[in-house]
Amino acid sequence: MGSTTLGVKLDQETRDRLKKLGEAKDRAPHWLIKTAIIEYLGKEERAELERREDAERWERYQLTGHFVGNQDAMEWLDALAKGERPTCPR
Repeated sequence: MGSTTLGVKLDQETRDRLKKLGEAKDRAPHWLIKTAIIEYLGKEERAELERREDAERWERYQLTGHFVGNQDAMEWLDALAKGERPTCPR
């Protein structure tokens, strides 16, 4: 996979913090920045997927009125906690 350079403007305090943390971890500030961006993107992509899934579930509920009741959900979760492999209630 190819790479490209991306400029990021940082204030001096942030640059100093990156340098200090990099020294403590024996890593370059570049590595810290790259790792932080990759982790942030993963977190935000998972959150966006969850938002889309929530919207789809809500739309499906509005169309069908179908839902899983609390009792069914709790029984399923209790069985999972016991190490069982119950069928997910639908």
